[in-house]
Amino acid sequence: MGKGYKTLIDRSIELGAGDARLVPTKEIVFDDRSFLKCRFGCNRWGNYWTCPPNLALTPECFMDAFKKYDQSIFIKVSEPKLGQEIAVAIEKEAMLSHDCPFAFAMAMCVQCEECAFPEPCRYPHLARPSMDGYEVDIGKTLEPLGFKVEFDKKGKFLPAWYVMVLLD
Repeated sequence: MGKGYKTLIDRSIELGAGDARLVPTKEIVFDDRSFLKCRFGCNRWGNYWTCPPNLALTPECFMDAFKKYDQSIFIKVSEPKLGQEIAVAIEKEAMLSHDCPFAFAMAMCVQCEECAFPEPCRYPHLARPSMDGYEVDIGKTLEPLGFKVEFDKKGKFLPAWYVMVLLD
């Protein structure tokens, strides 16, 4: 496991993750239709700083940066706030302890009960964009890992949420 990333996986578990796996970025599946799911299937569209169309970084700029990452860690959690906390902690640990100055977490931001949008973000140092907003097909990416994305009748994820940290 490159650059001792096993310690980041172990740390994810220590912080409360149900599971965590190292995934080469070449195995992350992108599909333009993920953006359509955001636009027409999610009530967060246009209401959050970390969701489309309010993302400050275009999908094209994101893909240019994404191509420079070699590895990622997919982290399975029981609830979204825990996922956001773990993703940000692993991002910081990777930057400080694993020589990954450009580690980048992606997790649906749930830091606030209600997003401050359109007012300035209250926690820009903790806010991270969702994977779907940048066209990551989470289900297809997770399938080979044995992880499964499931939804309840209201469209909420069950029984787990997933976050990702990109590593260079």
